[in-house]
Amino acid sequence: MRRIFKEPLLHFAVLGIGLFVLYRFVTGVAPSVGDEIVVDAPRIAALAEAFERSWRRPPTSEELDGLVESYVRDEVLYREGLTLGLDRDDAVIRNRIRLKMEVIGDGAQSPIAEADLQDWLDAHADRYATPARYDLQQVFFDPSKHRANGALESALRDLQREPDGDPGTRGDQTLLPAGLTDVTRADVAAQFGDELAAALAAAPPDRWFGPVTSAYGEHLLRVELREERKAASLAEVRDAVERDARYARDQAARDALYARLRARYSVRIEKPEQAPVDAALAAEPR
Repeated sequence: MRRIFKEPLLHFAVLGIGLFVLYRFVTGVAPSVGDEIVVDAPRIAALAEAFERSWRRPPTSEELDGLVESYVRDEVLYREGLTLGLDRDDAVIRNRIRLKMEVIGDGAQSPIAEADLQDWLDAHADRYATPARYDLQQVFFDPSKHRANGALESALRDLQREPDGDPGTRGDQTLLPAGLTDVTRADVAAQFGDELAAALAAAPPDRWFGPVTSAYGEHLLRVELREERKAASLAEVRDAVERDARYARDQAARDALYARLRARYSVRIEKPEQAPVDAALAAEPR
């Protein structure tokens, strides 16, 4: 018996029980054993409906009893957890509550007026337009091999003089594609980078020009416009416009709610003390 009383685990258990009792005494929170948990008919119907959605059949009476008992178990443990303050300083719980508050702050689910949808489309026309499509040929030159030797200018004159000649006989070897067919500016940017793709808009139609610089080197280009950029009408992109406009409206409502709530609080930010960066650098040995 004396050995049992010397066990550290026993000491720890007694200390934990004592702290629990002390917490209840200091906070004045009564035990929740006698609290009432009501599982009403609408709740039971919701449990049965959730079961039926998952299993494609209604629950038996035994299964329904199990669902109710599971709900009671969750409610008991949830209430006791709140009593013990287990919801505090928990990042997951904080995030779920924040998300619920943002849902409360969402804009009303009333339909967006036709004029407002058109205004949104007009303000974001590029987002919904059908992009222009191109056919592209390119000849690559490695700048380290052709600095100021006139090779690019000579090749460009030859290609302009014989536009239907074989461009593969000029330039340097590369793993880059010699041509792209029926592509958008985004497709060209994915292959050659944004700098070269930007040259498409001002390219002379179906004529060799350059040099154009990319991250890989210098290029001579021949661009043929296959299809002009086409602005979208509201009828063509209504679903996407309504989705984006609704999201923007809801986000604005969430931001407005936060601004109102934020104004209720006085926020004090206590930054940790540390030496200024300049002073810390000056103190480093050189």
